Amino acid sequence: MLTSKINYFRRLGRSGFPTLITTLAALLCASNALAADDSRVNTDPNYNPDATLFKGAANNIWIDVLFKATPAPGSDSVPTENLRVDLRPDRDMTLNVEVYNPNGSIPFIVTPGGMGDIEGFGAFAKNLAAASSDLKVIIMDRRNLGRSEVSFANAEPMAGEEAEDLHVLLQRLDIDSAIFYGMSSGSRSNMVLAERYPEQVDALIIAPLTGGPIAAQRLSEEYFLSYVRDDSLISMEAVAQTPLWKGYMERNSPELQKIFMEQNIDDFLATMKMTGEFLASFHAKTTLGMTDEQLMSLEVPATLILHHGQEIDFLHPKVNARAATTLLQNSTFKIAPNLQSIVDEILPFVNEYSSAVKGAQ
Repeated sequence: MLTSKINYFRRLGRSGFPTLITTLAALLCASNALAADDSRVNTDPNYNPDATLFKGAANNIWIDVLFKATPAPGSDSVPTENLRVDLRPDRDMTLNVEVYNPNGSIPFIVTPGGMGDIEGFGAFAKNLAAASSDLKVIIMDRRNLGRSEVSFANAEPMAGEEAEDLHVLLQRLDIDSAIFYGMSSGSRSNMVLAERYPEQVDALIIAPLTGGPIAAQRLSEEYFLSYVRDDSLISMEAVAQTPLWKGYMERNSPELQKIFMEQNIDDFLATMKMTGEFLASFHAKTTLGMTDEQLMSLEVPATLILHHGQEIDFLHPKVNARAATTLLQNSTFKIAPNLQSIVDEILPFVNEYSSAVKGAQ
């Protein structure tokens, strides 16, 4: 067998290797062309085409539950308020906010995941409101997303900026404290808020928790560092043509479009670099955005970590969610593969830890 292989390569000789190399080069070029072809990428069962989500997010079975969810029974009749909340002078920002069950007695904040917004996650938040009229469910477009204002002159990575926005948003809505439900990247903002302003957080629900080296590398690259590496982005006009920001421009008012175009391209790229490198640095930690020491020091009355139960989720590994319960005080881990099981877990948790419920007793 070995002799026949040696003789084969001898027969190739000098004339054969160039042919072999040429063939391999042609195959490589064809492979690259296919990778650049959207129709080829869309054959990947893990691919999600939405610009606000990580392209490999489809391996998370919660996508159908959380993102552009099918309305649950009763959700169509949930009372809804749409607000534009100006955070000035504390924050140079105006947020787009929706409130479901505005007369509900229990403040419940839903912070979207990915680079998502109300358009993507509002139906899920409304489904939670339909489960209990006592829940005053509040969901917002985080800064730079959805129909909220943009500002790229940031002093810290995005999760920190978003946490400060949440801090002031609660004040504007006259809410002393609330239960916070964070999905993936949204949970990072909520945890930072809990670290800085624990008096505003009755409890945390993390569903799902992001962690591990794959999440750190891929999310930091796709959401942030890819912009820094793109030499064509020399102006905000160029940024506005990329998929995520093109979507932002298309759904917003001329006033917000103008604010976007007036941003400084150097500030935009600096924010992308700062946030991307920050996320990438947590490749060996339990979760992105918080060190293990920070998790242990959180002064939160309770934390509920939910997982869909599937073993394969490159961005939200079950093992990292379980590990977080060893660090977070008074935390529990539950499997909840569908909307009803999520509701069944969160309603008793809310009733036990909401300061609004305790105050009414």
